[in-house]
Formats: sequence, C-alpha cells, structure tokens
Amino acid sequence: MIAKTIAGSDFEGALTYGAGQRQGRSKEPGDAILLVVSNVIPGSPKEMAQDMQAVAARSKRVQKPVWHTVLSWKAGEIVSQAQKVAAAKRYCELMGAPIDRHQVVVYEHRDKQHAHVHIYLNRVPIDGGPALRTDNNFYRQPAVTRQISQELGMDPLPERRRSLKALDPTKEAARQRVSQVLAQLLQQPDRGGEQWLALQLHQLAIEIRYTHDKGGVLRGVSFATEGVALRGQEVGYKGAQLREALAAPVKPAMEPAVERKARPEVSTTLPQPAPPERTKQARRKGHR
Repeated sequence: MIAKTIAGSDFEGALTYGAGQRQGRSKEPGDAILLVVSNVIPGSPKEMAQDMQAVAARSKRVQKPVWHTVLSWKAGEIVSQAQKVAAAKRYCELMGAPIDRHQVVVYEHRDKQHAHVHIYLNRVPIDGGPALRTDNNFYRQPAVTRQISQELGMDPLPERRRSLKALDPTKEAARQRVSQVLAQLLQQPDRGGEQWLALQLHQLAIEIRYTHDKGGVLRGVSFATEGVALRGQEVGYKGAQLREALAAPVKPAMEPAVERKARPEVSTTLPQPAPPERTKQARRKGHR
C-alpha cells in the first residue's frame, strides 16, 4: 500500500471528483462508491462540501483545509471493502486526524486495475483544536502505510524515490525496526513523555537524542541502534511530529473487519453536539 497526498482549498471540487461527477470526466455507475462519512451529514458532494467549508472557516490561519489522500494497493492484490474502510480510518488516525475529531469522506474508485480509495478530510477539527499539519508527509506516510499493511495483513508496495543510503539493507532493517517500535510505544495507554520514551527505547537497544530550543521545546530527534544512525524523518517522526504524538491523547486501535459483504455499506459518523460553554464565575472577595 502507498499513499499520495495533496492539500487544497476547494472542498466541492475535491468531493465532486471523488463522487465521479466531475464535468467531462464522469465515471460509470459503480465506479465511485461512498465508503465513509464522518461528522458530515451525508448528501451530494456540494452539500457535504458546504458543511466542511463551514467548519474550515472557523480557522483563519488554514488557507488549504482540504486534505486529499489516495491509498493504493498493488495490481492483483485482493482487498475487501471492509479492509478498505479499516485502512482509510486507520490512516486518518495515524496521521493525526481520527474520524471522531475530523470531518472525513472516503470514496472507493473502481476505474483502475489496482484497488484504491480517495480520502477527503478537513484539516480543521470539529472540536476547535489545532489543524492537521501537512509538513513532512513524504517521510511519515511510508511508515504509516507499512504499519497499516502489517495490521491488516496486506502486501506493502516498494517505496518511491528512495535515496542510495536507504538501499543499504542494514540501515533499512534498522529504520523499519525503529519505526515499528515507535508506532507501538506511542499507542500505549500508559504512555509517558520524553524520558519515558527514552527509557523504553534504551531497553530495546535503541538510543534517542532530543534537541530542544532555548524555551525547552522539542525541535529535533535522532536515533541509533546497532551502530546505525537515523534521523527522525527517516523513521517517520521529526521533532515536531514526535512532540505532538507524545502530547496527543491515545485512542484505542480499530479492529478491522475483513468479511466481504454483498452490498456496499457506508460507514457514517455524525457530529456530536458541542458541550455547553462554561460561564465565568464572579471572583469572590477575600476577607480582610
């Protein structure tokens, strides 16, 4: 499995393409199937786009709120619809946009020889938290797709544009091991902070080195194991990504269902009502 991601600003254009309704490039019935709708009222691409744009408008800083990812499997690999749904949801979670906090729409396309799905998510979460970051996707996504492939029993595709150093089998084995260990540790419910992570890695013969700025904020990270040095970006985590991963709440991993179903079924999650705002209480005057 591989992932290719672009960011944009046009929800309607993106969802219209996902639904196979783009003018001049329309798909045949059955070529575009709606698989997942989360925190969006199901409807036409235009209606869902308006809903997503309304949430994106809450953030004045995010200029490109549309996150569009294509998850692709190799030609000839048999992937059930349940596995496609599970892979799409798990991808969102591992990239930092779990479907209970973000608006997500997923379409399956059947116009190619290989299985693939189009994931459209709103970078601005519904709870008002920080927007999903887009930097360093090139390094993060291979680690994420490898993990999903392993969890769901799928065949990983060879990575593209690898450097000559990455072709070193010793370094590649070390990189994969560190990446897998990090992914497992960062999903533990009793996860701690930087010192905890360093201790856990040390017990597994993996050393980690943190780089902080003058304010004590984690900015960089590197690893070493069995004489192989690795940068954070080589295992899918730069300093900023690791800092966010350590601070983020841990969500239980989704258990995929792999049974085939006779008819397509849309997985839908509707938005929950926002909790009432707390009113400021008047300060009590102290006794003199």
